[in-house]
Amino acid sequence: MSDTAHGGPASGKPAGKPAGDSHKDLIPREFLRTIAIWSLVPTYAIAGAFLGYLADQWLGIFPAMTAIGLLLALVLSVRDVNRLKDSI
Repeated sequence: MSDTAHGGPASGKPAGKPAGDSHKDLIPREFLRTIAIWSLVPTYAIAGAFLGYLADQWLGIFPAMTAIGLLLALVLSVRDVNRLKDSI
């Protein structure tokens, strides 16, 4: 077989990819972007609650800092989701 049958330097196509497979993704990129953007909300919420809980344990005022950390995390996650949606 020659290099031109399945791609390679002589054919001008990337080696190892069949000739008919142009931009067919297994999972659509728009879906992956949506998942990546909306995964920020629970990630921020968990981190904010955890850091607030640690501050509560250090200061000895249990529910206050956890609530503040969770609220701050939710506000920041909504801000970042809106910023990323606008940039994509």
